[in-house]
Amino acid sequence: DKLLVALEAHNDEIASDSHDQEQGKSTSVDMSRRFNPFNKQAVTIIHAATMFDNSIANAQNKINAITYNCNNENEINQLLQDNSREWHFLLDEFQGPLFDILKSKRQKILGPPIILSCADSNQGVNLCFTGFKEKDTFVTLVNMAHSMGASVRKEMTARVTHLIANTVQSQKYRAAVNFDAAIMSEQWIYEFWNRKTERNLTVDDPKLMEYRLMVFHGCYIAFHDFSDPERQQMEDNTKMQGGIPTTITDTNCTHIVIENNEAEIPEDISVKAKIIKQEWFWESIQLNACADEVLYLMSRSNMTPLGYDSISNHGSELRSRKRRRSKIDLSALLTSHDSCHSLLNTILDVTDGMLEVSGTNLDQDHNTSTSRCSKPPAVENKHHTARKQVVMELLQTETNYVGILNTIINLFKLPLEQDHRGGPILTPGEIKAIFSSIPQILNVHKMILESLQQTFNNWMEECLVSEIFIKNAEALLKAYPPFINFFELTKETLEQCDKKYPRFHAFLKLCQNKPECGRQSLLELLIRPVQRLPSTILLLQDIMKHTPATNPDSTELEAAIGSLKNVMSHINEDKRRTEGRMQMFEIIRDIEGCPPYLLSSHRSLVVCFDMVALSDVFCYKGDTITIFLFSDSIEISKKRMGTKITRTSSSASNYTLPIGKTSVKTLSNNKLTYKHVEFMPLSYIKRLVDVMDTE
Repeated sequence: DKLLVALEAHNDEIASDSHDQEQGKSTSVDMSRRFNPFNKQAVTIIHAATMFDNSIANAQNKINAITYNCNNENEINQLLQDNSREWHFLLDEFQGPLFDILKSKRQKILGPPIILSCADSNQGVNLCFTGFKEKDTFVTLVNMAHSMGASVRKEMTARVTHLIANTVQSQKYRAAVNFDAAIMSEQWIYEFWNRKTERNLTVDDPKLMEYRLMVFHGCYIAFHDFSDPERQQMEDNTKMQGGIPTTITDTNCTHIVIENNEAEIPEDISVKAKIIKQEWFWESIQLNACADEVLYLMSRSNMTPLGYDSISNHGSELRSRKRRRSKIDLSALLTSHDSCHSLLNTILDVTDGMLEVSGTNLDQDHNTSTSRCSKPPAVENKHHTARKQVVMELLQTETNYVGILNTIINLFKLPLEQDHRGGPILTPGEIKAIFSSIPQILNVHKMILESLQQTFNNWMEECLVSEIFIKNAEALLKAYPPFINFFELTKETLEQCDKKYPRFHAFLKLCQNKPECGRQSLLELLIRPVQRLPSTILLLQDIMKHTPATNPDSTELEAAIGSLKNVMSHINEDKRRTEGRMQMFEIIRDIEGCPPYLLSSHRSLVVCFDMVALSDVFCYKGDTITIFLFSDSIEISKKRMGTKITRTSSSASNYTLPIGKTSVKTLSNNKLTYKHVEFMPLSYIKRLVDVMDTE
């Protein structure tokens, strides 16, 4: 929808509109309907001593306008003698003698933008105002809106396209959020007025959208019972969103945000301040509009104020103990399955060399409401064999793992892909980089879980547990490498987006506080796929220990473990190849004038080291040069002064790069770190001379 920029000076209508606003009546003066191109009634437009280009003429034809030209007051008087028509005078400037004459005769005066806009669209912009206490400011804004062809309505309905607000606490503001209407500040109208003569100006112009009403406009927010780093972060977000950080004793304080229900509030807090949960703060930032406090409001009577004696707050202390006790019970329930098997606590140590990962303690799985699979009994039965007990644990951990994957998809990925007020939270590319092949991994483990559940429900000691993993080994090999190979990129993208986008940070905070997450961050959940295959291998090895040699599953378990190790081996090899390719890209990016043929699919970096030139063959004697030794060639580059190499340790190379990281710091003038000198195949080297230092 375009804002139909009409320059109108019809005193009668403006006076009527101002009078209606003073009386509190609804007004609607939509200029676009008068020039609706789908309206078959012809309108009459008079060009008053102005010259317009072909675009105006074409636009007038599209709206079936009849045009005349007039150059002076006599011609205007002759036209006005015909009372059978409604005249509209087109001026390019709202000043001068003709403008004064038409204004004195109370005629309708238009500017070129409304003709062009009406030719392209038959819909105008409906405005509603809220929070303006000064009458003069309000009347000025209404008149400007009318003059630019917009409608102004008293009530906030679904037909209103833009709410011009000076507060976030009104009912109209709440309705605008529910109707998903654009909420703008008064500066939006002023800026539109200043640019009213620009053609093709639309309401969604990026520069105009900068004048949206800030989320916490006019809010004085205090944060209580938070740690210093977290409070500082929330105060920075408050300033960024137009709010004012303050203290709980400030008389201007409008909101007191508390970390939890057990926070103690002093008695001398601001009387008008609302005590609300921290979810309101993060929900507002994510929503890009101030959320309704009613959903997060805390009653002052339920808080524990400071200074109460032990007798008066005995009941609250009892409730606190009950809450703490219930939390302990819940925590024990969520992690009870972890104590069944001590091997799971040392998986990362045992699998050192398979994968180099970092993250949370392994298999600290939690029950999730998103898992649709039935869960096995959590209580051990003394009649169960040791083999069945381990299979039960395998089923339990697989159930929890599928629940975690479901949580990642349903709680994080799918909501991020949906439309949000204020636009998308992340770009499709960023979402893909973070979640990668999680849906494919989930599909494979759903099949594994279903097979394990069927095996457990129809349990016999001769059941082939190994067959489940042998059958799905190929699917695991396809699903896991894309995620594990680029996990560092996933981690880096997640951290960058968390810092870059306040709405995404708020989204993560809200999700982390939901019970499905078990108070774990998205990064802690995303590390689970990296850990799952080593965990499964250890559990299968434990099953094999408790499987007699006469059991048909004994030999098959060895094959299943071998197939999973083969998957791990392929993942590690693919990961090394991926990192090698990333190294090559980073090296080429850091060398000025690097020959393009240096990049080759069969070439890999062996080592990189700095040297000093002993002759003038490649550069001046004494210059610092860097040699990149590849599997089949050598690149000699001159290192620029003032750069510092940033490397990570590795046994294979001293130029190893984590995926997505930058290898070097460039100079302050944006020059690259190295300058190409010479590239040669290893076959060019005739001999190596080991020069020893002597006295």
